[in-house]
Amino acid sequence: MPDIAVDYELLYDVAKQARSLKDQVHEARTNTPDASVEDIGSAGARTAVRQYYVRWTGAFRDSEEKLDKLGELYDNVAKGWFDWDARHAKAANEQGAAIAADLWKGQKAAWDSWQKLVAEGKADPKDPDAPKDPGAQPTAFTTRDANGNTTTTTYAYDGDRLKSVTTTVTSKSGLSSTETTTYQPDGTYESRSTDGTGNVTVSNGRSTTTDTPEGRKSTTNTFTSTTTDTDGKKTTTSGDTTSVFNPQTGERTSRTSYTTTGPDKNGKERTVKGTIDTTVDDKGHETTTTVEVKKDGSGTKTVETPDGRSQKWVSSSADKDTGWHLEP
Repeated sequence: MPDIAVDYELLYDVAKQARSLKDQVHEARTNTPDASVEDIGSAGARTAVRQYYVRWTGAFRDSEEKLDKLGELYDNVAKGWFDWDARHAKAANEQGAAIAADLWKGQKAAWDSWQKLVAEGKADPKDPDAPKDPGAQPTAFTTRDANGNTTTTTYAYDGDRLKSVTTTVTSKSGLSSTETTTYQPDGTYESRSTDGTGNVTVSNGRSTTTDTPEGRKSTTNTFTSTTTDTDGKKTTTSGDTTSVFNPQTGERTSRTSYTTTGPDKNGKERTVKGTIDTTVDDKGHETTTTVEVKKDGSGTKTVETPDGRSQKWVSSSADKDTGWHLEP
């Protein structure tokens, strides 16, 4: 299957231009000029102008409706692809921010230990190979791609405890998505996000992290989230995630199991069970496999690779993990 490149920035601009043109057509239709004979030059010309607007009012109205639908179509497609991109940009940026934070902690520990040795007279303060002061704890991490899109992750601390994380993705044309997660001392958290379409998701859960003997961080997370779309329809997802993160390399593996209840794209209520397996290598390249199974046992499997490709399989016996074939 050939690769597909979607310029959602261009689609979003076209959507805005279509809506702007619709407003201009509406203005022309509803503000029929009533020019005087002095303005036009003759009574016949004045009558001709009036008849033109009367005859073409219906066509103007049709143009408004078509431009409105065109703008809505391009707007939805652009925001949908932006949200897909933003999800991956967020994950990559937060991984980079976590690596930078762990690097600072290591440098700070080395600096503090060095200062203690100097104070005890056990080290030369002028040693050129001494650890360097890492400065203040970093509270923001920003990346910018070649297309002018920006992703920023900011941290807030309560002493040494991480209090909240906010990640915002902004495209050069103004599309934006943001998510803020607030952590409590007892391990519970609340996350609130708004995507490019305007859907709002609120999640609550409990996260527990332990250090493994190999120096990795193992995190178990249970959660419930509710997404409210722009029409007020709600979708609820509950589940748990187990992930293992290597601070030295940045590699991460995770598995999420969940159940989602809410309207499908046609507005019909449905329940779906799913799993998401994710691997992130030391270069930040992420591969995600999502399997969703419906009540009747049918389902889909979608694999997203670091190069942006996505393949989707379908099966009538997905619950048995058999019968998979590429979606036509």
